[in-house]
Amino acid sequence: IDPGLMRPGRFDRHIKVDAPNEDARLAIFKVHTKDMPLAKDVKLKKLAKNTEGYVGADIEAVCREAAMLALRENIEASEVSAKFFDEAMDKVKPKTVSDEEELIQYY
Repeated sequence: IDPGLMRPGRFDRHIKVDAPNEDARLAIFKVHTKDMPLAKDVKLKKLAKNTEGYVGADIEAVCREAAMLALRENIEASEVSAKFFDEAMDKVKPKTVSDEEELIQYY
């Protein structure tokens, strides 16, 4: 965030918002796949478990990328399978950085 925005008087309170937990990520996956035809091999609970550190926008990007990958492979694809979600997660990395990762990047 631009330091100018954080000067005194701009914001009265600073509130830290953590990345969503596994249950919240599952709910986010459900929202972004509700109109998506999913193959039987897609397990949203597994996706939620494997996306620690992802925020809502990251999960939305994973879902969108998985759908695009399915369509690129077959423009007439009738469903999105787990392999496309796996490929999408390889492409879409979480934007959040843990405190430990931040220290590592600092040094």
